[in-house]
Amino acid sequence: MSRRSAPPLRLRLRPDPLLPRLALAGQILLLLAVVAYVLVYSPLWTLAPVFALAIAGWWWQWRSRPPAWDWLGQTPAGETWLATAEGLRQEQVDWVEVLPDTRVLWRVVVLIVRERSSGRVWRLWLHAARMAADDLRRLRVRLRWSPGREVADPGWWVRLRAGVALGVAILAQSRVPGGPSMAGPDNAQVMVDVSHLLSDEPDHVYSEDELDAIEELDPELALRLDRAQTHAQREVTDVPADGPIDEDAVRAAIEEARRILMQDGGDIEFVELDGRTVRVRLKGACVGCPRSTLDLKNVVERLVRSRAPGVASVANTF
Repeated sequence: MSRRSAPPLRLRLRPDPLLPRLALAGQILLLLAVVAYVLVYSPLWTLAPVFALAIAGWWWQWRSRPPAWDWLGQTPAGETWLATAEGLRQEQVDWVEVLPDTRVLWRVVVLIVRERSSGRVWRLWLHAARMAADDLRRLRVRLRWSPGREVADPGWWVRLRAGVALGVAILAQSRVPGGPSMAGPDNAQVMVDVSHLLSDEPDHVYSEDELDAIEELDPELALRLDRAQTHAQREVTDVPADGPIDEDAVRAAIEEARRILMQDGGDIEFVELDGRTVRVRLKGACVGCPRSTLDLKNVVERLVRSRAPGVASVANTF
C-alpha cells in the first residue's frame, strides 16, 4: 500500500536527562586538563585567557540553546511544529522545516529543523529517554515516509540486512513458476519479504525488538501492526473462544481496521459472518497490493479476534 496521507502527529518531549550532563562533564574535564597542563608547563598568568575562553564558550552555549519545547507535531499535510506546554494551551506553536541533514538512526533521531519565523537552525536529539517508545517509532516511520526529503543513510548494518533479505526474497520468488510479481505495475518498487519476521499466530504480541526489525524492512507494515496490536490489547475481552460470536463486535473491529487501512489509502468492508469465518472485502489501495495479505492476517484478523475471540479466521471475498 502506498502512503496517500498521514494522520496528525503529536508527540510528548521530555527534558534530556543525559546529553547536557555528559557535555558539561566533558567540558569540565577538558578545562581541568588544560589547567593542569598550564600549571606544569606554563606561567600562571596564562590561566586568565583559558578561563576567559571557557566562560565565553559557556555563555555562547547558554545563549544558543534551543527553547524548552515540550511537544512535537505534524499536520496531515506534513507541516511540522514545536511548542511549549504553555504555548500549546494558548494554541501558539513554532512552525519549523525539517532539514535534509536530519538523521534517523537506531533508536535515536537527530532532528535538525529551521524556524520559519527567525530562520534559526536547531538540533534536537530524540531518544528513548526523551520520548515514549511508541512515539519514537512513529516519528522514525514518519520521517522515513516524508515526501521530497532524502532519507539519511541508516548505516551499513541496516543496509546489509535489508540487502540480504531482499536478495533472499527475489531468489525465493524466482523459484516459483508463475508466482506473483514482486514489482508494481510500473516496476518502480520492489516488495521486501518480511514473512520470516511475522508470526502465524494472530494473538502473538510483538516485542519492541521484533517491531524494530519489521520496521527496518517495511515501515508501513510495522506502523499498522503497532496500531492494531495496541488497540487489540486495549479492547481485549473475556469472552470464551468457543462461545457465540457477537456480530456487532466483529463489525466494530472491522471499522477500527478500516480506520487504520484508510490512513494509507486502503479500505475494507464487512461482508458476512460465515460460521466462525469473517468474510470481508478489501478495497481502495488494498486491491492488488502484495501487502494486503499481510494486512489481512496481522492487522484485520488481530483486531477481530481481540473483540470476538470465537472467530477462527478472516478471509477476503472478491
